[in-house]
Amino acid sequence: MSDDIVDLYGGLWSKVQTRIQIKDNILECRVCDEVYTIDSDKVPRLLQCGHTVCHSCLVRLQPCSTDVKFILCPFDRQPTELTNDGIHCLKKNFALIDLLERLEQSTTKKYLVFDKEDESSHQLCDEDDTHLAVLYCTICTTHLCEACDILTHSSKTLGKHRRVPLSEKPKEKQKNCIGCMQDDCHDSLMCYLCQDYGRHSSHKPALVEIEAKNVRKTIVTALQRMTQFMENMRNTAHKIETVIQELDGWAIDDAKHRVCQHFEELRIQLVEQEKQALQCVDTETNGRLCALRQQQADLLSTRSQVADVCIKCESILNYEDWKLLTSFDKIKNILVSLEKQQQHYSQLGPDFLTPESSIPIIFSRDNRVHIGTKIDMRIVILGLDGSGKTSILNSMRGLTTQSTPPIPTIGFNVESLEYENLVITLWDVGGQHKFRNIWKHYYHNVQAVIFVIDSSDRLRFEEAKKELSKIVNEKELKDELFLIYANKQDIDGCASVEELTDILSLQKLCCGRAWHIQGSSPLTDPSTSTQGLQWLTQQLGAHDALGAASTI
Repeated sequence: MSDDIVDLYGGLWSKVQTRIQIKDNILECRVCDEVYTIDSDKVPRLLQCGHTVCHSCLVRLQPCSTDVKFILCPFDRQPTELTNDGIHCLKKNFALIDLLERLEQSTTKKYLVFDKEDESSHQLCDEDDTHLAVLYCTICTTHLCEACDILTHSSKTLGKHRRVPLSEKPKEKQKNCIGCMQDDCHDSLMCYLCQDYGRHSSHKPALVEIEAKNVRKTIVTALQRMTQFMENMRNTAHKIETVIQELDGWAIDDAKHRVCQHFEELRIQLVEQEKQALQCVDTETNGRLCALRQQQADLLSTRSQVADVCIKCESILNYEDWKLLTSFDKIKNILVSLEKQQQHYSQLGPDFLTPESSIPIIFSRDNRVHIGTKIDMRIVILGLDGSGKTSILNSMRGLTTQSTPPIPTIGFNVESLEYENLVITLWDVGGQHKFRNIWKHYYHNVQAVIFVIDSSDRLRFEEAKKELSKIVNEKELKDELFLIYANKQDIDGCASVEELTDILSLQKLCCGRAWHIQGSSPLTDPSTSTQGLQWLTQQLGAHDALGAASTI
């Protein structure tokens, strides 16, 4: 009995294999019953009657020998003429060849899908658990391998069942289960009885399907964020790798080259500054030597004259009385001349009376050399009209303007003042529109620029920023100091120093240069004006004055 079952199963299996081959090879020659191929001996060729026969079968047909060589169709006995090329002169059935190619591609794709399903599937076949399932029957709701699928659905009735790959298996709709969304509840699922009468009666219920959908959305969103995060990390890692390669390549050498170039320029600049400083010292030394030599010659001449007068006075003392009286006017003139020379000598300064061989030298931070105990400094004061430039200038000079407001500057105003060891020449230039075009003529040989802004006039901040930007971008002022006064800080509603710094974009505008913004209110606190001068003193290094002693 068992042998009969095995034979029956083997017969069915052979039929399945034959059916698979038939399904895979449905286009075959009706003469030899072999499948057409795209090339070689089984390529389909057309006869003049319209029938198609494979190339090998046409070769076996005996051509009829008359005046015209031809062969007869094996189906309707219609003749087809041949040329000297024989069977090769017959055209190929390209429509059938195209269909063969499409069938081959679809079959290959189908088996690739099955192979992929077979590789990724861990679902066993419901008919034979030694096989892995690759198909799912939506009617039978069974998982089948390809062979068991053909065996199971071999009848016409069952063959109409819809089978899909396992990856396209429809998801089973879950029954409406209820979940508990209470935070302090440890049981996430409940039944209807517990929902209505049990311990979940006061808890927050929700359908499991809806909550699972929300959880899936959350997970998908998190995955998208993680994917984006991983992509960002990958891009960052790629950028880091690129930077590392560039650093190992040209970047380090380029940085070193720029450093060497910068210090080479500094050395050249220092050599030039040294030449100018030595030239300044030589000029001052030569001037002092000439003055001292002239003073020495004057002293020798005066001393000789005084010696002659003394000799004459001693000789006059030996005169007789009558002769002494007659020469008194002459003696009086000599004594007056001697007294004048004494007064002139006593009025000479300490540089002539007690000369020193040391030369006082002051080095500013820009390596400029100043001979003497004070630094001469030239500053130009600019700003819009009505910003308070003249008030700040008067406050620096120690003048008060509370009773008499300053008159608007027409053209320019020049004042000098001494602050610590600075001798400052201040050029106060008018801020009206007609004078702004001539501001550039006052830039020559200045060490600093003072720009005054009315911090209480907010409507003119943009105009002030525009004018300040023009001044900062002047090539002639690229190395000069910039002192900005936020004036009229004593007025209510004025902009603070920090606010003005942001409004005027000073961090960006004055990048790469020495600058300072100082709040001021000269009418109520004059000391705020001199605080800006203190910053200028520190920047110029005037407080680092050095007396270099040298013997002449």
